Amino acid sequence: MIKQTHCPGCNSADVKEFFEAQNVPVQSVVTIKTFEEAVAVPKKDFTLAFCKNCGFIYNSSFDTTIDHYTKGYEDQQGFSAIFTNFITRITQRFIDKYDINNKDILEIGCGKGDFLQLICELGNNRGIGVDPAYVPSRLKPNQNVRFIKEFYSEKHGELPADVIVCRHTLEHINDTGNFVKTIRKSIKNNKEVLLLFEVPSVVRILKINAFWDLYYEHCSYFSNRSLAQLFEMNGFEVLDTYTEYDDQYLFLEAKTGGNIRSKTRVKKETIEQLSEYIDDFVKNINQQLGQWHDTLLQMKKQNKKVVIWGGGSKAVGFLTHFNHLEVIGHVVDINPHIQGNYIPGIGIQYVNPAFLREYKPDTIIVMNGIYKNEISKELHEMNLSPELICL
Repeated sequence: MIKQTHCPGCNSADVKEFFEAQNVPVQSVVTIKTFEEAVAVPKKDFTLAFCKNCGFIYNSSFDTTIDHYTKGYEDQQGFSAIFTNFITRITQRFIDKYDINNKDILEIGCGKGDFLQLICELGNNRGIGVDPAYVPSRLKPNQNVRFIKEFYSEKHGELPADVIVCRHTLEHINDTGNFVKTIRKSIKNNKEVLLLFEVPSVVRILKINAFWDLYYEHCSYFSNRSLAQLFEMNGFEVLDTYTEYDDQYLFLEAKTGGNIRSKTRVKKETIEQLSEYIDDFVKNINQQLGQWHDTLLQMKKQNKKVVIWGGGSKAVGFLTHFNHLEVIGHVVDINPHIQGNYIPGIGIQYVNPAFLREYKPDTIIVMNGIYKNEISKELHEMNLSPELICL
């Protein structure tokens, strides 16, 4: 595999690699129906590199020839009341902030269409979602919302759009500079268009050594600085950046035209600050992985029943390092569309929470601690009281 030695965001050659993991499954949210198919998923090296020019962090070993999404993927979060309340709150706030009512919304990478449906319902808007793996029939019919099963390209600039939304898609795109440039080119006739982008925050990952949030499908990792600079370099005025959901998610609001350089409006980390975060991560990550290794081995010696709660990419990110210990036999997820599927590259089958009623686990490792109270309530209703370890 040829290393990517230039930053995909700004094309600078001033980059340094700082973290590597071997044998990482190349897929994490693809839908897989058999154990054999799951363990046959290829594994590759994963290398994080830091651009000292713009602050962007990316997987310099990423293989761009792999088809990650056209075969279908499962990533819906709306089965959690905590998430539903969160996404409704921030969507209504965005609508109120910019008076997004009776407008045309274009969503890039719309998934199953949950967010597009929500913003159209809350603001009486019209929506078009573009995603090659869109699955019909998941949502209630809405005559104001339609979907196109394609990758986004410049031709989609012909579609009506007062607002362009892109949530948890940009981190899956390797050539981020050209992708954002394509979005800018697609906006014709100097029309003013508002943008809302959402990605995971790499600053949180670095600060807490969140190795479970590092996985192959995420080839691009953003801070306030690198995300804002990416859009400024490509002709957008950045209006705001902020984090939500226990600082897990980073949001960017931008528009076309106006004063492109928005240095005084948006708070950005310095290159020096990001370098310090990376140095601390490098210093601490192996110790944290070692502590987890020892903890899981101790559980195995004690014959404890250990399960993970929370499937998808976080489970793949965690199990990539520890599945060989054969401590964790089951992964629970509340999404009915993921239950019964097998974890890519790992081979463990997802189970319904009701499975735990008979299994009676001793310890549950919760992949996202924001759901602790929701999970505790469900366990209490099943008369279960295992130890909860929240990431």
